Amino acid sequence: MINPVSTNISQNKSDLSQIFEPISLELSVLDKKLIENLSSSNAVLNNITRYIIESGGKRLRPAVTFLIAKALNKGFLPQDHFQVGIALEMIHTATLIHDDVIDEAETRRGNRTLHKIWNDKVAIAAGDYLLAKALARLASINNNLVIDLFARIMGEICEGEIEQDAQYYNFINLDQYIEKSARKTAKLFVAGAESSAILTSGADNLTIKAAREYAFNFGIAFQIVDDILNFTSNAEEFGKPVGIDLLNGILTAPVIFALEEYEEKQDFVLKNLIQNKFKTESDFNLALDLVLNSGGIEKSKQLAINYAEIAKNSLSYFDDNPYKSSLLNLVSFILERKF
Repeated sequence: MINPVSTNISQNKSDLSQIFEPISLELSVLDKKLIENLSSSNAVLNNITRYIIESGGKRLRPAVTFLIAKALNKGFLPQDHFQVGIALEMIHTATLIHDDVIDEAETRRGNRTLHKIWNDKVAIAAGDYLLAKALARLASINNNLVIDLFARIMGEICEGEIEQDAQYYNFINLDQYIEKSARKTAKLFVAGAESSAILTSGADNLTIKAAREYAFNFGIAFQIVDDILNFTSNAEEFGKPVGIDLLNGILTAPVIFALEEYEEKQDFVLKNLIQNKFKTESDFNLALDLVLNSGGIEKSKQLAINYAEIAKNSLSYFDDNPYKSSLLNLVSFILERKF
């Protein structure tokens, strides 16, 4: 089960380090290559990219890519697979930079956001620079299937961002939430995982399907847990203010379940507070309490567990090896993570 209160973040990081032990060298090289590939003759841009990389991050997307690659290639990580991991982290970071500008976010991972240190124009340009560099990495692979996959998924991510803008303070159902989570989070995991299978010589369609299904369901479970932590963690641990999505009118699984529960009781206080966009701080605090005192958190946990189990089961097609074990353990980690 998910522990809503973090008491030992260093232990949490240690657990992740153990899971990533079979790819620890590759992840270490990844950070060095990110700095190398993002180097520029522009001193400001170099300062920005170094700040981004040194701000941390779990490197989950390239990690999943590398683990699937090594699971399918007898422990070997081919160069093309490594290039996918670099491109994936660049794209992910670019989307975070752009999201922070759109959301006017103050912090990310406990650090000041890029646009708050510099400005919106510089931040957007830096995100675009990362995307351009990612395209160069993908082009170097020279595989049209991979390029087409990334192009389609990047388009879906943009569509999802525009769709979310239209959903602020609007009530959505669970299916709409899952679709939004797929575009926001899961599809980028799919891009890396499916590319790993596509680039593996001899991989059949069932192998590619297994990689895709693992990544998709892992990504959905990850996003649900992320949305739970936005209510149950604290700003120091989570790196963002508690309940910030709700405050901004973004309705996630805990809120959707809470609304359903209260409406069944003919209690429309939470719904009315959201419709009125929290006119006062006390309005928002009341809404936050209503969500926390409902069964929304527990139902969201169970939803995450359901997707996590599908992710694990999808790997039954893979041969047993340390990399498959890490992929399975990673699913358990995201259910229990505290940051």
